[in-house]
Amino acid sequence: MTAQWYVHDILQPHVLPLMQRLPGAIFQQDNAWPHTARLSKDCLRTVTIQPWPAQSPDLSPIEHIWDHLGRRVEHPPSLNELEARLQQIWNEMSHDIIQNLYA
Repeated sequence: MTAQWYVHDILQPHVLPLMQRLPGAIFQQDNAWPHTARLSKDCLRTVTIQPWPAQSPDLSPIEHIWDHLGRRVEHPPSLNELEARLQQIWNEMSHDIIQNLYA
């Protein structure tokens, strides 16, 4: 992914409109190159950013849940089947699993 693609396909159409609808919200991203490129930083100049310390572990518990979902989803043949499978896995996930992943 290039910084140009990130800005054009992710930040401008999705992140910026969302952040404008959420006054006081803080945006967080890791230190991947497209996130730290000058082009990306310039695009996000009006957004409050949560700094990400260098070489830090994932600070967001949702990453562990995404990992859990990803390991169980296998390889569905279509986007519709992927969505259905993710929804099924999510619905079957117990509160205890979510608490353990969070912890």
